[in-house]
Amino acid sequence: MKRFLIATVAGALILGVTAAGASSAAQSKRAPEAVVVTDIQIPVAGQAPVTAYLVRPAKHHKHLAGALYLHWFEPPASTQNRTEFLSEAIALAGRGAVAVLPQLTFPWEGDPVGDQTDRTKVTNQLKAVEAAYGTLLRQDGVDAQRTAVIGHDYGAMYASLLGKRAHALVFMAGDATWANWFDTFWLGLPADQAVAYRKVFAGLDPVDNVGKAHDVYFQWAGRDRFVTPEVRAAFSAAKPSAKVSLYETADHFLDQPAKDDRLAWVSTELGLR
Repeated sequence: MKRFLIATVAGALILGVTAAGASSAAQSKRAPEAVVVTDIQIPVAGQAPVTAYLVRPAKHHKHLAGALYLHWFEPPASTQNRTEFLSEAIALAGRGAVAVLPQLTFPWEGDPVGDQTDRTKVTNQLKAVEAAYGTLLRQDGVDAQRTAVIGHDYGAMYASLLGKRAHALVFMAGDATWANWFDTFWLGLPADQAVAYRKVFAGLDPVDNVGKAHDVYFQWAGRDRFVTPEVRAAFSAAKPSAKVSLYETADHFLDQPAKDDRLAWVSTELGLR
């Protein structure tokens, strides 16, 4: 994404919106606004503060939409952190929204171990995500009735647990249960232990929570080596009213058409120009 630096003020970058959102922005009635990107620290009770980007229009508004973006896990990809959705958040802010993009830590900074402590790690990360959402709601001008949570991969799984608090949820290429990915890609548990391990996450699995969200958009990749057709079907059964897009030639990262569709859907859901 090409960005134009206009000014630097107290650690914040004031940016003009650019080519990355150009195809979508061209559909808007007015040119996108300049936006401010700021590094912030979000306090979390009993935990280290969360590092995040705060992205908002440079001009003050009374009625702004809000978006929380939760990134994917894909080491050693350079985008498996809070930068993944930055260009998207800038484009959305140019239409009249505030976005918060927190840095997630589990399993990014520690592997699952296969017992009850993994549930604790998930719930601790969820508390940090909830703190980030609370920070979004407290931003000047944000309308709590016009918010969206957008997540990819593990970020989508955390987003599903927060979706009931937001107006819209975008769930991108995540798994149905925590235990499946932890077991498949880290643990390799024997069958009897795997059954017991799944019970550790009772009440926390994305497929059991996504139905509580208001409006949901599932985005899936046709060439995803991590998400099976059975997982996609389970989510559709859990939320039959959801919008669903399958990008047949995309891999797990998804692609530009998915980004364009996502930005358009979120903008419509939040009443942005």
